Formats: sequence, structure tokens, C-alpha cells
Amino acid sequence: MRVLPKPELNAQTVFLACINKIRKKQLKENLESVCEIIMSDASTYDQYSLSSEWYLFDESDNVDNIVTQPEMEKVYTNRMAKKGAPGRKYYDEIKQSSPFNICPLCGHRTVEQVDHYLPKSKFPSLVVLPINLIPSCEKCNKIKLDDVPKNKEEQTLHPYYDNVIEHQWLFAEVNETSPASFRFYVRDVDEFDHSLNKRIHYHFKTLELNILYASQTGAFVSDITYRLSDLHEKGGIEEVRKYLQEEEETRRRCNINSWQRAMFQALSESDWFCDGGFNA
Repeated sequence: MRVLPKPELNAQTVFLACINKIRKKQLKENLESVCEIIMSDASTYDQYSLSSEWYLFDESDNVDNIVTQPEMEKVYTNRMAKKGAPGRKYYDEIKQSSPFNICPLCGHRTVEQVDHYLPKSKFPSLVVLPINLIPSCEKCNKIKLDDVPKNKEEQTLHPYYDNVIEHQWLFAEVNETSPASFRFYVRDVDEFDHSLNKRIHYHFKTLELNILYASQTGAFVSDITYRLSDLHEKGGIEEVRKYLQEEEETRRRCNINSWQRAMFQALSESDWFCDGGFNA
């Protein structure tokens, strides 16, 4: 998971821009009448975010019994996410906010759309709330879909509010197979509280990150096999280990919890791999 700065977009500005050109008079009046409720819910969302308690936000099928969930969802779909829509510039700003266009939820795939942290199907007042919208790859968005937090520990990580990039929690182990394969897993971090550690585990499991990361390793290791063979021929196991440690250190400085860092770390710690396992 990668951390992103919170969008600096004003929630009211975004909402009013999205409903500005609605032609149906009654619908527009209804939407304008719930503006204060939407701003209040935006403030509540931000307060819950500070204590990582999004699960406390009440589900609903309407906004103030005036605007229905389907009507609010269309505000997002037709008036924000749609190309040429009045709120599209805000959608694009959020979508393009992740460095190198990498999905912050999995930290690997390309951003293709915007994910609602609390789903639009259950929380209609939050459909165009900038701090509820996260740049995402299609797979992560699809997996989360209508996932609603049940308690504090069953909440995926939120890139705008969860700073989990200063300590290592992602690890890997080498399976002595032919060719070598990997299992990625999460460890608790002493510096994190119980709840955050549980949420990291939940995030990792929910988004199926072990499957994603393990699927990337084969081609990666294959690309360096000849280099490893040359090093092993010249200096044996320790020469191979030194190279792998250098690669791990480079990636640690860039992203302490990248799957590449975890992979190189596991490889350098495996005597079997360093002593020729790469040719298995």
C-alpha cells in the first residue's frame, strides 16, 4: 500500500459543480436542498478518518429522505466520472494523483479508475466526496466493490489516512521448487497498535496480494538468472548473496514494503537459492 496526500478539493465546490447543469428542476432543487447534509456527512467522515473508524458511518439508501441512492449514484456516474461531465476535472485530478500512476491499494498495477473507500451503493451522501475517492486499478476496485467495514479491524487501509510506510510489514519466503517460487505474507509491527496490524492483514488478504505478488516473481527471477550464475561461478554463494542484498537495499530505500524488496530479501536469506537454487 502507498500513502497519498489528501485531495485539497473542497467537498461543497465539487458537489455543486456536479449538479450545476442538471435540467430537471425538481431533481436539482432536491439535490441543492441536501447540500448541508452532504457537507455535514463530509465533516463526519473526516472525523471518523482521524481515528480510523469509518465502520461507524451509517449505511443508507437515501440522503435525508429527499434524494435516493440511485439518484446520488448518477451524480457520480453521469456528472463526475463521465467524460465531458461538469465534475470530470475533479475526477481526473483524483485519478491522476498517484505517483507514477501506480495503484496505491496494491502498490503494483496501473491506476485505471477511482474507487469509493466507503461504497456509493451504501453511502450515497459520499459519492463525490474527494476524501472518499481513491485512485485505483480495476482489479482492486472490483475486489472491494461493495465491501462495507464491519468493525475497526475489518477495514482496508486508506491511502489518505494510514501511514504504514515507515516500518516493514511485508515479507516473503522462498519455496525450494523448480523454478523457485515465493509466498508473501504480513508480520505484525511492534510500533503499530493491534488494530492497525489487524487492518494490514485484512488489506493484504482482501486484495489477494500474495497471489498478485507471487505471480510477478517468476519472470523477474528468470531475467537475472545468467547474472546470478556468473556471480556464483566467480565468488560462490557469498557473491550471489551480496548482489541480492544490494538489490534489496536499493528497493528498501525506495519502498520498504514493495514486493520486490521482500522478494530480494527472501532470496538473499536463502542458502539454497544463493548456492545454485536459481538454476533449479
